[in-house]
Order: sequence, then structure tokens, then C-alpha cells
Amino acid sequence: MVLIDALFINKGGGAVLLKYLIECILATPQKDNFFFVLDPRFHKPDELHKNYIVINNKIRDRIKFYRAHKGKFSAVFCFANTPPPVKLKVPVYTYFQNQKLLAAPGQRFRRKHFSQYLKFLAVKFYNKNTDYYIVQTRHMVEALTALGLKDHTHCLTIPFYDDRKYLTGHKPFNEREKDAFVFISNPSPQKNHLTLLDAWEYLLEKKQTPILHVTIDHTAPHLINRMHELNAKGTRIVNHVYLDPRELYFSCPYLIFPSVIESFGLPLIEAVDSGMKVIASDLPYVHDVIKPSLTFQPLDKISIAAAVLKALETELPFPELLIRNEVDKLIELLIS
Repeated sequence: MVLIDALFINKGGGAVLLKYLIECILATPQKDNFFFVLDPRFHKPDELHKNYIVINNKIRDRIKFYRAHKGKFSAVFCFANTPPPVKLKVPVYTYFQNQKLLAAPGQRFRRKHFSQYLKFLAVKFYNKNTDYYIVQTRHMVEALTALGLKDHTHCLTIPFYDDRKYLTGHKPFNEREKDAFVFISNPSPQKNHLTLLDAWEYLLEKKQTPILHVTIDHTAPHLINRMHELNAKGTRIVNHVYLDPRELYFSCPYLIFPSVIESFGLPLIEAVDSGMKVIASDLPYVHDVIKPSLTFQPLDKISIAAAVLKALETELPFPELLIRNEVDKLIELLIS
């Protein structure tokens, strides 16, 4: 029996990937050889009828579970960055998807980053309990090894994602809304919305008013206020709060992606599959996943604005996907 430990996964990109992984596992002949530990906040798929347990998302409850069941599994896959709290005698793989945790040691003296640093210390404390880290991209391997958590041999790059949703149904590029840019993201600080909005203000000063579609919820009132202020001046920023991005990806020509920290950058892949052109931060996480249409310096509003103007004034190349979905490889590794 293979244990999939998905405690601490409840929403966001991690939940999307977990649901996809569960779906793929349930489609295999070995589906009954998997057992899942789930966070009570995670909405499990209806197809998951058995072979799972929901426990409190507390460290003590996780320790209690492992101590009671540690002899029952042939392999363990931890899906939430943190290795098991006890040492096991079977192969253990930990999926690491949070680059913010790896950046935390360098920011530990800043109050707003201290909670991330404490989480990193938990990862470091339990590091000896995992044999391998599994990541989506090369830059995550470099980040893990730079901190001495594992060497390159024990960091496996196995990207996986749902590659079916965006391949069909989109409009031809020349039939899309001509000057529309899309950034689908939560308003976390590393997503860099403020600099993006500053760039749109700079474009307005240059008498340019392209459309910007964003998804910013009530947790970032400062960004919402900033958008209202800019729109009152004449910008065209549309806040959808939340929506399935499919419609925007299929009808708008450009993805703009100013994030400064990403473990994977799934929207980059979705944009390529949707027939969009991509202008993005000139950072390793982008170049690991796609060859973008154009890049900019993400902390420089003028660089972002210049990239937007170039996209509107010239014929940019379409981006190229540099990775592929390897979910079958991951499942085979766990059952081998």
C-alpha cells in the first residue's frame, strides 16, 4: 500500500494538482493500492469512495497517525513540502512546491516572513525522514540543494499538471480582443500586483490604455483601492475577483505574468495551451517552463510597460512549452 500524505493541502494550486493526481491514480489498475491522508478543508473528489482518512491538520495528529500506521505502507509520498514526522523503513518522497519556504532563511529577520521561516525550520527538522524531494522544475532543485537539504541525486524533477483543459476551444489569435492582457492570480505579495498596477498608471501617462484583467479578492483591499483610483483616472482594469480563467484565456491575446516567486507557474503552461502570447518576468521559473514571447524586469514598472507597448506594436512570437506532463512517471515511481 502506497501512502499519499496530503495533509496541509486545502486550496489553491496545490489542491488543483492533488485532485488531478487522485483522478489519475483512480484511473490505474493499482488504485486500491493507494491510501490517502487528507486535510479536513480539502474537498475530496466524489470518486474517492474508500482508502482514505481525514485527520486534523495539526502536527500532533500527523505524528499520531504515522506512529499507528508506519508499518503498513510500501512507500510514502508527502504532498505538502514537509517530510514525515517519523523515520520510516520504506522509500519516502516529498513533493516540494513552495519556493517561499526556501527563500525564508534569507528573510527570517523580517516580521512578515517569520512564519514562513518557522515552516522552513520544520522542513529542515524532518528533512532526514525523506529520501527524495520531487519538484516540478530545475530551479527548485537548485534552491533545495543550495540550502543543503539534499544533493542533486536525491532531488527528482517530475513535472505534472492537468494538460487537457486548454488544448481545444480557443479563438484564433487574430480574432481576440486586441489590447487585452490577463493576469489570473491570488493577491499574495510575491505575485507583484502593485508593480503591475504602477505600470498601468505609467502607460496611462503615455496616453496608452490597454485592458488588464485581474482576479483580486477582498483579502487585498489596498490593491482594490488602487484599482479604483487608477480607473477613476482613465485606466481600464477589470477585476473579476474569481472566475474560471478558461474564458479569458480563450478570448484574450496576452498573458502578463509579473510574479517574482513561483515554484512552477502553471498559468504559463495554460496560456501556451490556450494559444496566447506570454510576456513574463525574466526569471528562472519562467525559462524552466516555457520560452516566452517577451520578458521584462518584474520590479521595474517601466520595463513592464515597455514590454506591453512592444506587444501591442510588434508581432511577437508565440511561446514554446519546454516541459511535458509526467504524471504517469510519478505514479510508476510510487508503485515500483
